[in-house]
Amino acid sequence: MQNKIEIKDLERENIEDLLYVCSSKRLNDLVHRKGMDLKRSWLHKMLDRYGSVVKIAYYGNKPVAQILYYPETADPTKTAGRDDVLTLACVYNPTSAAQKLGIGTKLLKSVIDDVKLGRTCLGNRPCRFIATKAFNTGELLSLSEFFKKNKFLQAPEEGVMYLPIEGEYASALPVGEYEPLQEDLDRAIVFYSPICQFSYQFATKTVELIKEVAPAIPVELINQWERPEESIKRKNSDPIVNARHIKTFFMDTERFKEEVKRVICKKT
Repeated sequence: MQNKIEIKDLERENIEDLLYVCSSKRLNDLVHRKGMDLKRSWLHKMLDRYGSVVKIAYYGNKPVAQILYYPETADPTKTAGRDDVLTLACVYNPTSAAQKLGIGTKLLKSVIDDVKLGRTCLGNRPCRFIATKAFNTGELLSLSEFFKKNKFLQAPEEGVMYLPIEGEYASALPVGEYEPLQEDLDRAIVFYSPICQFSYQFATKTVELIKEVAPAIPVELINQWERPEESIKRKNSDPIVNARHIKTFFMDTERFKEEVKRVICKKT
């Protein structure tokens, strides 16, 4: 008998199922578990305020994939969040036995169906459009191709895609570029988000690499949702080293360290 695919909304009773989807292979990693704790706390707060912000896919009664979304105005780092816009933050199916079965599409369709029926975390308000950043995970179909297959359109902003529901797309107000702050000289700031359990782990690895290059520099880790004002005044740029925005992703290790070396030697 073929395994059944079932889609469920997030509830307190299945939060651990959601965390298991992305973290099943990392449960012994203490840093990753800290990221799980942060996300668990965030999920409880979101459930209290908005209701379900996740759908979980079960295959053969096991949690295998998830889709995460929330009102754009819920994000405290956005000073001008667009009303009645649903941010689709993540669609992820890391379970090899459950891949290429259309599970991602089923998760997305379930969200879209709810949106059209006014049953989402937007509070029964009509949704103008769903917006997402189509980044490439390097696994299976790229997110841009996935969203394109599901009738999402390219927004004017690079990497942003959207699906009209009851309104036309409207661009977010530009954030602007980070400008050096006097208080950021001779220090480093690394931000992380509680939305994803990988974010804290990535942030700690970023700190390690900065410390390899500049062991004496003080580094501060900041939760963007708890201290959004710190992220906002730096134009949501991350990380900041010696009043410079490091643009190389930390996984490109040698280039990242080279960029850190260059900015450490500069004076603003």
